[in-house]
Amino acid sequence: MGVTRNRRGDIIGGPGSELTEVQNAFLERIKNEGIEKGSKIAKDMGYTNYYRDRRTEGTAFYREIMKFVESEAKSIEAAKGTNLTKLITIRDTALVNGDVKMAMEAIKIINDMQGYKAPTRVQQTKIDVKATIDLTSKEEDEDMDYLDVDYTDGD
Repeated sequence: MGVTRNRRGDIIGGPGSELTEVQNAFLERIKNEGIEKGSKIAKDMGYTNYYRDRRTEGTAFYREIMKFVESEAKSIEAAKGTNLTKLITIRDTALVNGDVKMAMEAIKIINDMQGYKAPTRVQQTKIDVKATIDLTSKEEDEDMDYLDVDYTDGD
């Protein structure tokens, strides 16, 4: 039996167009236990085709697992935004209360989260190069013949 795909490449007919019972059970478990435990869950369930199925683009399982991964990524980004807002509040409160040490710690974490991390160590490297060029020696290739090539139009 062949596979039917739509214009986006999704399998809409044949093997892979629907989730199996094992795939449904697997998806439920990763929703509860986390995608990072996918390999362990597959092994516990005896889901031997997990690695193949998660890489086969267009299957129902691939689409479902990608939806889950995308929703996890969005929730992580939302958590980062919430954490950043809380850190700004901590910084501002610390400054108002005169707690410079706490404010500096909050500023450091905020900068780290935004990628403004200063280098922790700077190392300067100096290389001295000394060379001697003998300009009195005779050039070895003086009587070498050279062939000049001109461009000519073939017309």
